[in-house]
Amino acid sequence: MASSTGKLCGPCEVRYNTTTAVSWCMDCDDGLCSSCLEDHKVNKASNKHQIIPVSQYVEVESVSSLIKQECEEHDQRLTFYCLDHCVTACALCVPEKHKQCSRIKPIEELASNAKTSAELFNVERGFKELENTVDELKNHSQRNIDTIKYQQKNILREIKSFRKQINEHLDNLESNLLKELEDKSDQNKAEINMFLAKLKEKGEKIKSLGKTIHQLKESLSDVQVFLATKGFGEKLREEREWVATVCTQNAAKESVLELSTDPQLKQLVSDLKGFGMIHVVRNPCQIKTDAWEHQRAQLNVPMTTGKEIDQTELKLIREISFGVGKSIKDCAIVNDGRMVFADYNNDEILVRNPEGQLLKSISVDMSPYGLAVISSITVAVTCCKHKTINIVNIDDCVVKQKIKVGKPCCGLSYHADKLYVLAKHTGILEFDLAGNLIRTIPVDVLSSEGYLCFYRDTFCYTCYQDFDESFIACCDDNGTEIWKLNVADSGVTADNYGNFFASNSSDSTLQIVSVDGKKTKKLLDLHDPHKETFLEGVFFDKNSSALLVACTSGTARLYRVI
Repeated sequence: MASSTGKLCGPCEVRYNTTTAVSWCMDCDDGLCSSCLEDHKVNKASNKHQIIPVSQYVEVESVSSLIKQECEEHDQRLTFYCLDHCVTACALCVPEKHKQCSRIKPIEELASNAKTSAELFNVERGFKELENTVDELKNHSQRNIDTIKYQQKNILREIKSFRKQINEHLDNLESNLLKELEDKSDQNKAEINMFLAKLKEKGEKIKSLGKTIHQLKESLSDVQVFLATKGFGEKLREEREWVATVCTQNAAKESVLELSTDPQLKQLVSDLKGFGMIHVVRNPCQIKTDAWEHQRAQLNVPMTTGKEIDQTELKLIREISFGVGKSIKDCAIVNDGRMVFADYNNDEILVRNPEGQLLKSISVDMSPYGLAVISSITVAVTCCKHKTINIVNIDDCVVKQKIKVGKPCCGLSYHADKLYVLAKHTGILEFDLAGNLIRTIPVDVLSSEGYLCFYRDTFCYTCYQDFDESFIACCDDNGTEIWKLNVADSGVTADNYGNFFASNSSDSTLQIVSVDGKKTKKLLDLHDPHKETFLEGVFFDKNSSALLVACTSGTARLYRVI
């Protein structure tokens, strides 16, 4: 009788018996009941096979098609791998097809470190980046719908203003144009919604593949992981091609509604044949595919799972002065290179160009503290005394939304349409962009002065108290502490490898802490006995490999990380 997994014992089926499988042989790719399992273990031909519970096999069954251990041509076990042709081979394939190949290696040898290989990391990171790209496409398309609605309203007002200047003779023409506006708006929104549905389906598939990689690392042998990695690499290339292709199609292009009117409208009211036209302009999609590969190429970063912090150095690019009366807490860099600063004393955020020149000052709630970048034109800032998060459009200089935190709040981080904020005596609060509290992650937040950074399902945060109790800590997504040090008390940001840049306001130093918290290195010492410096917020720009460091004293420094 079949179990809930639907897997039957293979040897029993050969004997025309239907028996529930309790285990699965990964080498034979067959189910085993409890009786056949014992026979399997004592058989010399199979006593070294890898056996896992059938429930565990079900979790990774979707990748079984990627793990081919038998040669389809010779019906022998695949035991070699040709590095010249990048294919597996059995003992008969080698003399038949690979006589001239100089790089034939046993699979066992190549697979010795498969679970920690750079290639598997590359594939896993590739799926994660591809998932992020699909999410970005979805967000971009959703924002396009909002933009179309906004443009529709603007054009409607423009049409009405023209309508007041003409006589009743144009009523019918106006009606026709409004219908055209509505039709084209609805048509484009419908097209985008269809595209969003495809992206959602593709995103779920990519996410599932990404999760499966993690599962197979826990369940499969090195050989099987090695073979699966090759299959996943092909899957990754296929999904990349799909995303790259859709980015060139009309569905991914931004639709812009525009109104063109006759410049001689007022003079030629009685002669007009039409009120105007609604145009749809397709701006090219600006979202980059293969962002991780582009980034590595630009930074010349090798594909590894980490970087020794001993190799990290800083080179000063420029120093920025804010003048008297400024108290800068946090800082950030948006995608176009503009720099944003939180001015705690003056209740505003400052926007400066990449050269450091002031572009605009935007008023926000009292005591702006932590900053997080949401998009190239939108940032979020915690306002400690008002106990709110302000979401600010830095192009329009307006606060679009205020999220009530209800507690003194400081450090802020953004990831996957969620805002994470440090709240005094509470922990890390997770909000969606609509302002709904999703959950509370219990961590030790003893004061209203601290910073927060999110990196790959972990949080790194600081807490400033007195000189003896300040700390920097790292915890997982549930708040379980991973490590804790007393080398920093202020700003914190992650580099491309998961190492953390962290500032210490108490002694005006900047440290880099390894991803596991076991190593630290002092990168800056800005202590000046004649002038108060007080390092605060830090921000690492992953696109340009630049590090922005802010000081309460009213200065900031931009460094190149080398």
